[in-house]
Amino acid sequence: MEGKLEAHYQNRIYYFYIVDQKPAAITITMYTTPYTFVQVGERWVNHGSNRMEMATGLIAAVLVAANIV
Repeated sequence: MEGKLEAHYQNRIYYFYIVDQKPAAITITMYTTPYTFVQVGERWVNHGSNRMEMATGLIAAVLVAANIV
């Protein structure tokens, strides 16, 4: 979809790529690890199939960098 994006969280920069984007779900890869986030009401959370969970603040930073929120 897009090129490499960067999320700023806790004085660090995290690089990621958007793999798929739907109205209430987004899938990214960050350092070769895939993550899917789903919208539950007003919040975005880790999808149950993620091998690793991302911190809530970093999810928010990813969404800002991807121009979703």
